[in-house]
Amino acid sequence: MNSRFLLYIAFFLVTFMIWQQWKIEQNLQFQNFQNKQNAITDKQDMPDLAAQLNQEKEKNFSAEEKSLEELRGAKNTDIRISNKDLEITIDVVGGTIKKTKLLNYFEKVSDKIANDRNKHINLLNYNQNYYVAQSGLIHDLNPVNDKSERLAPNHYDEYTVKEKSNNRVILEWKNKNGEISVIKKISLFDSGYSINFENEIYNFSNKNWIGRQYRQIRKANNGESSSWITPTFTGASYYDGKYNKISYEEISEKNLKLNNKSGWLSMMEHYFVSSWYFSKKENNLFYTKEILVNDNRRDYIIGARSEQIKIQPNESVKVYSSFYTGPKLQKELEKISDGLELTIDYGVLTFIAKPLFWLLDKIFVLIGNWGWAIILLTLLIKLVFYKLSESSYKAMAKMKQFSPRILAIRERYGSDRQKMNQAMMEMYRKEKINPIGGCLPVLVQIPVFIALYWVLLESVELRHAEFIFWLNDLSTKDPYFVLPLLMGVSMYIQQKLNPAPPDPIQAKVMQMLPIIFTAFFAFFPSGLVLYWVANNVLSIAQQWKITKAIELK
Repeated sequence: MNSRFLLYIAFFLVTFMIWQQWKIEQNLQFQNFQNKQNAITDKQDMPDLAAQLNQEKEKNFSAEEKSLEELRGAKNTDIRISNKDLEITIDVVGGTIKKTKLLNYFEKVSDKIANDRNKHINLLNYNQNYYVAQSGLIHDLNPVNDKSERLAPNHYDEYTVKEKSNNRVILEWKNKNGEISVIKKISLFDSGYSINFENEIYNFSNKNWIGRQYRQIRKANNGESSSWITPTFTGASYYDGKYNKISYEEISEKNLKLNNKSGWLSMMEHYFVSSWYFSKKENNLFYTKEILVNDNRRDYIIGARSEQIKIQPNESVKVYSSFYTGPKLQKELEKISDGLELTIDYGVLTFIAKPLFWLLDKIFVLIGNWGWAIILLTLLIKLVFYKLSESSYKAMAKMKQFSPRILAIRERYGSDRQKMNQAMMEMYRKEKINPIGGCLPVLVQIPVFIALYWVLLESVELRHAEFIFWLNDLSTKDPYFVLPLLMGVSMYIQQKLNPAPPDPIQAKVMQMLPIIFTAFFAFFPSGLVLYWVANNVLSIAQQWKITKAIELK
């Protein structure tokens, strides 16, 4: 009974992982680009806000991009500012954040070891995958396509550089007659991954200025998806009191329009996230849209537009925005905005996973090595579940002790299953054996095992984290497959401590499981495999001790 149950548990874990990947793949892959007739062309890169806004004219996105390139011409329109963690590239056309270089994160672990400054992670990247952060202003009575009299600068309008320092740039825009002026300040703190925006709008005209600010993230999807071994979400998300994910396919099918107070919106991938986040008093319209650039490229936008801003003649108003672009560091994201740490997507078991990460992080602070922290956390979990595991192992040890009698009963009654089951139940009653005694303790522990799986999979802290010897990146597979082999050996030893299945077919399948799991785990991140090895070794020690104690009775 216990061997059969362990078999079910093993297949449950494998099935769970495959199901997770299938679910993500279904969300991430849109169906061979829908019919061109359904493609959405760009309507000023922003959706209609509400009935009070004038209907905005449609425009062809490709033509607009061409005119933007002509505007730049041979000029270098890039400005760079930085702090100790982040370097950003700003385009004076629109004040767009077109590249963000994460100065503490590298493309490959070899680049980190060599400290190759040319191989830092570029999260936002205008050139490679058109991943940018855009912002601007819209005048309610001045459609964005009307070039005759600009009353507000959007991300296609060119600014002039008014002032620049290491971590701040001040840009200025004026309309043709100088009646409207906008001073845009973009700045960084001394450290961290947040970018601060301030737009000061001056109205020197004799009319009220009525408009709104918008902020959006735009990203081309080139069909990237997560590894089938480590299935993670890539796409958009937002927070409206609860965490919501939107796949590229969902953006293709339907544009989001949602009035929301406070919150944030983001584009996210495995270890990194870019997010506009808003103050608790701010109301915005959250929106998404898809843009057809050409037959081979579609861009996806998630953005927010503010409530109406009204400026009297000869007055000015300041409006603010904040943008995060960096690693999914749980402690940092919690400080920035409510719910932003949920982009570290632990799934339905977040309520278990977050305390596990908290404990893992505290252990790391004490010992300074993520590998040893994983081992110590595994030990602590085993201690918490020690009594539960003990009852399970005692039940299995007793079943193993009476395996010869169980086999004899099976042989005696042959195909008469009713008499065979009656005889077994009689033996269980006399010997005080609970045939499902080893099952329930294992069931209780499964949610913790799965939650820890997601903690180790999602934590950017394990990316390029060293352990010992050749294991210099706990987020990638063991290059020499030593840990998967140790996991397979430990699984085989565990099997020998358990009662053998009386069914020959079950016995053969059980014998194959260590081989199957070794092959499966060969491509897992080494941090995950390290956890399984540590857990198996501790389980073997506990089970061996209990089994020997029962055998000596």
